[in-house]
Amino acid sequence: MNRKRGKLFYRLAGKRSWEWWGYQKLLHKQIEELKPDLLLVTGVLPLDKKIFATVKSQGGCIVNYLTDDPWNPIHQRRSFLENLPDYNHIFSTKQALQARLKQAGTPSTSWLPFAYDPELHHPVPGVAGPDVVFIGTGAQERLPWLKAVAELPEIQRRIHGNSWHGINTPGWEQQPAATGVQYCQTINGAKVVLGLLRAANGDQSTDRSYEIGAIGGCGIYQDTDEHRKLLPEYPEEGFFKDPIELAQRVKTVLSSPALQQCLRRVGASAIRKPENTYAARLQTILGWQAQ
Repeated sequence: MNRKRGKLFYRLAGKRSWEWWGYQKLLHKQIEELKPDLLLVTGVLPLDKKIFATVKSQGGCIVNYLTDDPWNPIHQRRSFLENLPDYNHIFSTKQALQARLKQAGTPSTSWLPFAYDPELHHPVPGVAGPDVVFIGTGAQERLPWLKAVAELPEIQRRIHGNSWHGINTPGWEQQPAATGVQYCQTINGAKVVLGLLRAANGDQSTDRSYEIGAIGGCGIYQDTDEHRKLLPEYPEEGFFKDPIELAQRVKTVLSSPALQQCLRRVGASAIRKPENTYAARLQTILGWQAQ
Protein backbone atom coordinates (compact mmCIF):
# COMPACT_ATOMS: atom_id res chain seq x y z
CA MET A 1 0.00 0.00 0.00
CA ASN A 2 3.04 2.29 0.20
CA ARG A 3 3.72 1.87 -3.51
CA LYS A 4 2.06 3.81 -6.30
CA ARG A 5 0.20 0.83 -7.72
CA GLY A 6 -1.07 -0.09 -4.27
CA LYS A 7 -2.39 3.42 -3.74
CA LEU A 8 -3.97 3.40 -7.21
CA PHE A 9 -5.64 0.06 -6.50
CA TYR A 10 -6.96 1.41 -3.18
CA ARG A 11 -8.61 4.35 -4.93
CA LEU A 12 -10.05 2.33 -7.79
CA ALA A 13 -11.42 -0.24 -5.32
CA GLY A 14 -13.38 2.36 -3.35
CA LYS A 15 -10.84 2.67 -0.51
CA ARG A 16 -10.67 -1.09 0.00
CA SER A 17 -7.32 -2.81 0.37
CA TRP A 18 -6.32 -6.00 -1.43
CA GLU A 19 -6.92 -7.97 1.78
CA TRP A 20 -10.57 -6.84 1.98
CA TRP A 21 -11.82 -9.62 -0.32
CA GLY A 22 -10.12 -12.39 1.64
CA TYR A 23 -11.46 -10.97 4.88
CA GLN A 24 -15.01 -10.93 3.52
CA LYS A 25 -14.75 -14.63 2.57
CA LEU A 26 -13.41 -15.53 6.03
CA LEU A 27 -16.11 -13.47 7.75
CA HIS A 28 -18.87 -15.04 5.64
CA LYS A 29 -17.59 -18.54 6.46
CA GLN A 30 -17.58 -17.77 10.19
CA ILE A 31 -21.10 -16.34 10.01
CA GLU A 32 -22.35 -19.51 8.31
CA GLU A 33 -20.75 -21.64 11.04
CA LEU A 34 -21.52 -19.51 14.12
CA LYS A 35 -24.97 -18.19 13.09
CA PRO A 36 -24.68 -15.04 15.27
CA ASP A 37 -27.78 -13.36 16.67
CA LEU A 38 -25.91 -10.05 16.48
CA LEU A 39 -23.07 -8.86 14.24
CA LEU A 40 -21.52 -5.66 15.60
CA VAL A 41 -19.45 -3.55 13.19
CA THR A 42 -17.44 -0.52 14.27
CA GLY A 43 -16.52 2.34 11.97
CA VAL A 44 -16.68 2.74 8.20
CA LEU A 45 -15.67 -0.80 7.23
CA PRO A 46 -17.70 -1.76 4.14
CA LEU A 47 -19.19 -5.25 4.02
CA ASP A 48 -20.08 -7.48 1.10
CA LYS A 49 -23.85 -7.57 0.50
CA LYS A 50 -23.92 -11.32 1.06
CA ILE A 51 -22.79 -10.76 4.66
CA PHE A 52 -26.00 -8.88 5.38
CA ALA A 53 -28.12 -11.41 3.48
CA THR A 54 -26.65 -14.40 5.31
CA VAL A 55 -26.96 -12.91 8.80
CA LYS A 56 -30.58 -11.92 8.22
CA SER A 57 -31.50 -15.25 6.61
CA GLN A 58 -30.29 -16.94 9.81
CA GLY A 59 -32.49 -14.69 11.94
CA GLY A 60 -29.71 -12.37 13.13
CA CYS A 61 -29.27 -8.62 12.85
CA ILE A 62 -26.37 -6.30 12.01
CA VAL A 63 -25.64 -3.02 13.81
CA ASN A 64 -22.83 -0.49 13.55
CA TYR A 65 -21.22 1.58 16.27
CA LEU A 66 -20.25 4.47 13.99
CA THR A 67 -17.52 6.67 15.47
CA ASP A 68 -16.80 8.76 12.35
CA ASP A 69 -18.75 10.83 9.87
CA PRO A 70 -18.96 8.62 6.76
CA TRP A 71 -19.41 11.74 4.57
CA ASN A 72 -16.18 13.32 5.81
CA PRO A 73 -13.88 13.16 2.72
CA ILE A 74 -11.19 11.52 4.85
CA HIS A 75 -13.46 8.58 5.69
CA GLN A 76 -15.94 8.54 2.81
CA ARG A 77 -16.30 5.20 1.05
CA ARG A 78 -19.05 4.68 -1.51
CA SER A 79 -19.13 0.98 -0.65
CA PHE A 80 -19.86 1.79 3.01
CA LEU A 81 -22.55 4.35 2.19
CA GLU A 82 -24.23 1.71 0.03
CA ASN A 83 -24.35 -0.53 3.12
CA LEU A 84 -26.41 1.93 5.19
CA PRO A 85 -29.88 0.68 4.11
CA ASP A 86 -28.83 -2.90 4.91
CA TYR A 87 -28.08 -2.29 8.60
CA ASN A 88 -30.76 -3.01 11.18
CA HIS A 89 -29.55 -0.11 13.31
CA ILE A 90 -26.68 2.37 13.47
CA PHE A 91 -25.46 3.80 16.76
CA SER A 92 -23.65 7.06 15.97
CA THR A 93 -21.43 9.07 18.29
CA LYS A 94 -22.63 12.24 16.51
CA GLN A 95 -26.12 13.52 17.23
CA ALA A 96 -26.04 15.78 14.15
CA LEU A 97 -25.76 12.74 11.85
CA GLN A 98 -29.13 11.24 12.76
CA ALA A 99 -31.11 13.02 10.03
CA ARG A 100 -28.53 12.40 7.32
CA LEU A 101 -28.25 8.70 8.15
CA LYS A 102 -32.02 8.36 7.82
CA GLN A 103 -32.01 10.29 4.53
CA ALA A 104 -29.39 7.84 3.25
CA GLY A 105 -31.76 4.95 3.91
CA THR A 106 -30.69 3.74 7.36
CA PRO A 107 -33.79 2.01 8.79
CA SER A 108 -33.06 2.89 12.42
CA THR A 109 -30.47 5.04 14.18
CA SER A 110 -29.72 6.54 17.59
CA TRP A 111 -27.02 8.50 19.39
CA LEU A 112 -24.49 6.56 21.47
CA PRO A 113 -21.50 8.65 22.62
CA PHE A 114 -17.87 7.76 23.07
CA ALA A 115 -16.63 6.20 26.31
CA TYR A 116 -13.44 4.93 27.96
CA ASP A 117 -11.95 1.58 28.91
CA PRO A 118 -10.89 1.35 32.58
CA GLU A 119 -8.28 -1.30 31.70
CA LEU A 120 -6.58 1.08 29.27
CA HIS A 121 -7.34 4.54 30.62
CA HIS A 122 -6.39 4.93 34.27
CA PRO A 123 -3.92 6.83 36.48
CA VAL A 124 -0.28 5.78 36.24
CA PRO A 125 2.83 6.94 38.11
CA GLY A 126 3.47 10.41 36.82
CA VAL A 127 6.33 11.32 34.52
CA ALA A 128 6.86 15.07 34.31
CA GLY A 129 5.96 16.25 30.83
CA PRO A 130 5.62 19.54 28.94
CA ASP A 131 3.34 22.38 29.93
CA VAL A 132 0.79 21.71 27.19
CA VAL A 133 0.05 18.53 25.26
CA PHE A 134 -2.28 17.87 22.36
CA ILE A 135 -2.98 14.29 21.29
CA GLY A 136 -4.69 13.85 17.95
CA THR A 137 -4.42 13.27 14.21
CA GLY A 138 -2.85 15.95 12.04
CA ALA A 139 -5.30 18.28 10.27
CA GLN A 140 -5.05 21.78 8.84
CA GLU A 141 -8.21 22.87 10.66
CA ARG A 142 -6.38 22.50 13.98
CA LEU A 143 -3.65 25.01 13.15
CA PRO A 144 -5.48 28.17 14.37
CA TRP A 145 -5.91 26.57 17.81
CA LEU A 146 -2.28 25.45 17.97
CA LYS A 147 -1.03 28.80 16.71
CA ALA A 148 -2.87 30.63 19.50
CA VAL A 149 -1.17 28.50 22.16
CA ALA A 150 2.19 28.76 20.36
CA GLU A 151 2.13 32.52 20.85
CA LEU A 152 2.26 32.14 24.64
CA PRO A 153 5.87 32.78 25.74
CA GLU A 154 8.16 30.47 27.66
CA ILE A 155 6.07 27.31 27.75
CA GLN A 156 6.74 23.80 26.44
CA ARG A 157 4.27 22.44 23.88
CA ARG A 158 4.08 18.93 22.43
CA ILE A 159 1.89 17.13 19.88
CA HIS A 160 1.43 13.35 19.84
CA GLY A 161 -0.31 11.79 16.86
CA ASN A 162 -0.29 10.50 13.31
CA SER A 163 -0.39 12.41 10.00
CA TRP A 164 1.49 15.51 11.19
CA HIS A 165 4.33 15.00 8.72
CA GLY A 166 4.38 17.98 6.36
CA ILE A 167 2.12 20.13 8.56
CA ASN A 168 4.03 23.11 9.93
CA THR A 169 3.39 23.68 13.65
CA PRO A 170 5.85 26.36 14.84
CA GLY A 171 6.41 26.31 18.58
CA TRP A 172 5.19 22.72 18.94
CA GLU A 173 7.39 19.63 19.27
CA GLN A 174 5.93 16.80 17.18
CA GLN A 175 6.05 13.23 18.49
CA PRO A 176 4.57 9.91 17.25
CA ALA A 177 1.25 8.70 18.61
CA ALA A 178 1.40 7.71 22.27
CA THR A 179 -0.04 4.29 23.13
CA GLY A 180 -0.48 2.04 26.14
CA VAL A 181 1.16 3.17 29.36
CA GLN A 182 2.93 5.97 27.50
CA TYR A 183 -0.47 7.40 26.54
CA CYS A 184 -1.54 7.53 30.19
CA GLN A 185 1.82 8.96 31.26
CA THR A 186 1.62 11.65 28.59
CA ILE A 187 -1.80 12.81 29.78
CA ASN A 188 -0.91 12.57 33.47
CA GLY A 189 2.44 14.27 33.07
CA ALA A 190 1.30 17.36 31.18
CA LYS A 191 0.13 20.40 33.09
CA VAL A 192 -2.60 20.99 30.48
CA VAL A 193 -4.12 18.64 27.89
CA LEU A 194 -6.11 20.20 25.02
CA GLY A 195 -9.51 18.75 24.15
CA LEU A 196 -9.84 19.88 20.53
CA LEU A 197 -12.61 18.64 18.24
CA ARG A 198 -12.76 17.94 14.50
CA ALA A 199 -15.23 20.24 12.76
CA ALA A 200 -14.90 18.13 9.59
CA ASN A 201 -16.10 15.12 11.57
CA GLY A 202 -19.02 16.90 13.24
CA ASP A 203 -17.67 16.24 16.73
CA GLN A 204 -19.25 17.61 19.89
CA SER A 205 -17.09 15.30 22.01
CA THR A 206 -14.49 12.62 21.27
CA ASP A 207 -12.97 9.57 22.89
CA ARG A 208 -10.36 11.93 24.34
CA SER A 209 -13.15 13.81 26.15
CA TYR A 210 -13.56 10.71 28.31
CA GLU A 211 -9.99 9.44 28.42
CA ILE A 212 -8.37 12.62 29.75
CA GLY A 213 -10.53 12.63 32.88
CA ALA A 214 -10.38 8.86 33.33
CA ILE A 215 -6.58 8.98 33.34
CA GLY A 216 -6.53 11.98 35.68
CA GLY A 217 -5.33 14.63 33.26
CA CYS A 218 -5.90 18.37 33.48
CA GLY A 219 -8.05 18.88 30.41
CA ILE A 220 -9.50 22.01 28.86
CA TYR A 221 -12.19 21.44 26.26
CA GLN A 222 -13.98 23.16 23.41
CA ASP A 223 -17.24 24.54 24.76
CA THR A 224 -20.05 22.29 23.48
CA ASP A 225 -23.31 21.03 24.93
CA GLU A 226 -21.93 17.50 25.12
CA HIS A 227 -18.82 18.60 27.00
CA ARG A 228 -20.93 20.65 29.41
CA LYS A 229 -23.24 17.71 30.04
CA LEU A 230 -20.33 15.32 30.47
CA LEU A 231 -18.53 17.67 32.92
CA PRO A 232 -21.39 19.42 34.76
CA GLU A 233 -19.36 20.67 37.73
CA TYR A 234 -16.27 21.57 35.74
CA PRO A 235 -14.74 25.02 36.41
CA GLU A 236 -15.38 27.61 33.71
CA GLU A 237 -11.63 27.84 33.08
CA GLY A 238 -11.87 24.34 31.64
CA PHE A 239 -13.85 25.43 28.55
CA PHE A 240 -13.00 27.65 25.57
CA LYS A 241 -14.96 28.93 22.57
CA ASP A 242 -12.31 30.26 20.18
CA PRO A 243 -8.50 30.35 19.75
CA ILE A 244 -8.14 33.60 21.68
CA GLU A 245 -10.05 32.23 24.66
CA LEU A 246 -8.07 28.98 24.42
CA ALA A 247 -4.81 30.87 24.84
CA GLN A 248 -6.26 32.80 27.77
CA ARG A 249 -7.44 29.60 29.46
CA VAL A 250 -4.07 27.90 29.00
CA LYS A 251 -2.28 30.90 30.50
CA THR A 252 -4.66 31.02 33.47
CA VAL A 253 -4.47 27.30 34.22
CA LEU A 254 -0.68 27.15 33.90
CA SER A 255 -0.34 30.00 36.39
CA SER A 256 -2.36 28.14 39.06
CA PRO A 257 -1.27 24.69 40.31
CA ALA A 258 -4.35 24.70 42.56
CA LEU A 259 -6.63 25.15 39.54
CA GLN A 260 -4.80 22.36 37.73
CA GLN A 261 -5.46 20.00 40.64
CA CYS A 262 -9.10 21.11 40.75
CA LEU A 263 -9.58 20.34 37.04
CA ARG A 264 -7.95 16.94 37.48
CA ARG A 265 -10.09 16.08 40.49
CA VAL A 266 -13.42 17.27 39.09
CA GLY A 267 -12.75 15.73 35.67
CA ALA A 268 -11.87 12.35 37.17
CA SER A 269 -14.96 12.40 39.40
CA ALA A 270 -17.23 13.17 36.44
CA ILE A 271 -15.79 10.55 34.07
CA ARG A 272 -14.94 7.56 36.25
CA LYS A 273 -18.44 6.14 36.36
CA PRO A 274 -19.74 2.79 35.07
CA GLU A 275 -22.12 4.53 32.67
CA ASN A 276 -19.17 6.15 30.84
CA THR A 277 -17.41 2.88 29.96
CA TYR A 278 -17.47 0.88 26.73
CA ALA A 279 -18.98 -1.97 28.75
CA ALA A 280 -22.00 0.29 29.29
CA ARG A 281 -22.12 1.11 25.57
CA LEU A 282 -22.20 -2.60 24.78
CA GLN A 283 -25.04 -3.11 27.24
CA THR A 284 -26.99 -0.38 25.41
CA ILE A 285 -26.44 -2.20 22.13
CA LEU A 286 -27.49 -5.54 23.60
CA GLY A 287 -30.51 -3.87 25.17
CA TRP A 288 -31.57 -2.58 21.75
CA GLN A 289 -31.26 -6.09 20.34
CA ALA A 290 -33.41 -7.53 23.13
CA GLN A 291 -36.31 -5.18 22.45
